[in-house]
Amino acid sequence: MRTRNVKPYAYGSLYKQDGIILPVVSGDLVDFDIAGPFQNTRPDVAANRISVFKSGVYQITADVSVLLDDGQSVLFNINLCENGSLPLTGSYFDAINMSTVTGKTVQAFLNVGDQVGIYMADTFSPVGRPRYNRASLTVHLLDSY
Repeated sequence: MRTRNVKPYAYGSLYKQDGIILPVVSGDLVDFDIAGPFQNTRPDVAANRISVFKSGVYQITADVSVLLDDGQSVLFNINLCENGSLPLTGSYFDAINMSTVTGKTVQAFLNVGDQVGIYMADTFSPVGRPRYNRASLTVHLLDSY
């Protein structure tokens, strides 16, 4: 059996697919209800985060289906901390004035034990509250160290 040059795999995913419409609340993480396939990661539906078990460069993709009324806007980011204090570089994405699926793909170095989630960074709404009903978060190891 050949074992040289075998790349270690790491991937994981979380999904919100139940169709229940939830409010976008600044300072919270996007809520997930399904853990997808994973290896060398741990998708955690209760914590709404994915933990990685291998250090390396990851491709991280976040998507959220946002339901907005006129004048509403939402700002998200892919974050290492539940409290929003460590957004990944280049990971901010938004939705403004229209219902849409919005998202972002970034590449970032993650260390063993790091956890990523989609953080609801900010909302603006003159009336009512922005909402979302579907979301996904995936991580895929590109190169390990």
